[in-house]
Amino acid sequence: FSPSGGLQEEVLPDVDYCIALRAYSLCTRRTAHGCRGDLVYHSAVFRIKELFAQHNCSSDGPTSSAKAPSTSKPPVVDVCNYESRVLALGPAAQQKKYGHCGLFGDPHLRTFRDEFQTCRVEGAWPLIHNRYLSVQVTNVPVVEGSSATITVIFKSYHDCTEQKVYQATTEDLPSAFQDGTRSGGKGESLWIVEGSGGLGIRQVKIHARYLGTSIIVRQVGRYLTFAIRMPEDLAEENGGLQLCLHGCPRTPCLLHREITLETSM
Repeated sequence: FSPSGGLQEEVLPDVDYCIALRAYSLCTRRTAHGCRGDLVYHSAVFRIKELFAQHNCSSDGPTSSAKAPSTSKPPVVDVCNYESRVLALGPAAQQKKYGHCGLFGDPHLRTFRDEFQTCRVEGAWPLIHNRYLSVQVTNVPVVEGSSATITVIFKSYHDCTEQKVYQATTEDLPSAFQDGTRSGGKGESLWIVEGSGGLGIRQVKIHARYLGTSIIVRQVGRYLTFAIRMPEDLAEENGGLQLCLHGCPRTPCLLHREITLETSM
């Protein structure tokens, strides 16, 4: 009902306008003490009240926008950085887990599912085989004149790296890929670091930043050991025979609990 006595159609409040009007009103009230005798001040107060009525604004409510317009740009995704790609996928993707696989000893195997097995196999066997990476080991009895081999193939991936092959034997633990380089691609997408595992143990660590993966190959006496840390979503992508994913073939395999049982008998 308007002051003139006529019925008016209800005016819906403009939220942003009302917020600005309340902010203006608050500002004038804060200067009330010093402006009591100022006619301009009193005119402004009166006009604000009129505007509240005209726009159907309530004097109670927020005096600033709950959501300020965002000026930040979306993060730039680095294709050659696995962590950067994961962050761009949002909070759900950031909960990704990592799997660990290792081969050591005579040989003992730790799978991505944290099963410990002893493999009674000889010859060449794939530890990992997917569209990013292949790892193959030869398992031969550790006797005079024998030689075990670990071959790691990093497959070509966008501009991050061309195909790179690393091969280690019980006689040779190189600190470079087969082509003589120690890195691949751009921005440290893939690189090799040589180090020591303590007690005279030599080791080579390979970092594949574009896969979020790290590999350690060690030379321990006549043995070669292999360990990998890899995102589970990449590790579990392919099926097929992969010792790290599915364990040893059932017949030549002894589960760790079976070994323990046999020893205790």
